[in-house]
Amino acid sequence: MKKTTLACLILSLPLSSLHAEDSLNDQLRRAAEKLKNEFSKVKEQTEVKGREWYKKAKEHLTTSREEYLKKAGDALTRWKADIDVLKDQVGREYFKTRIKALEEHHAFAIKEMETLNAVTEEAQFRARQKSFDKTLWTLEAAIEQAQEEAGL
Repeated sequence: MKKTTLACLILSLPLSSLHAEDSLNDQLRRAAEKLKNEFSKVKEQTEVKGREWYKKAKEHLTTSREEYLKKAGDALTRWKADIDVLKDQVGREYFKTRIKALEEHHAFAIKEMETLNAVTEEAQFRARQKSFDKTLWTLEAAIEQAQEEAGL
């Protein structure tokens, strides 16, 4: 009985490995297709986000200084609150480093806003505004990434 069972087992191994190879190929094909779909989603999201930022930049250039600075200040206040919430979520050591980087980025944005606020000439204000917009957008993206990682 043992010999018969062992013989059946030995004979079934090549058949099961052949099936496993087909299964592995199918799994690899499905994984590649899933990866391709994920890349497509990321590409679409990037294109949408890029168009969104471009549209905001155009809007910002036509917005009055006072309104622009008020909106920027409100956004910085909101993002500071988001950073504080993330700070409460800190558990892993490397995440503390990310929070510290967000705080430094936020502080840099505050100083850049103060500099922008002190500019008196309209042309110089608009030129500096472009750089400040990039600072705001990168801060916003960094906060969103940290929130996603923290599961918020």
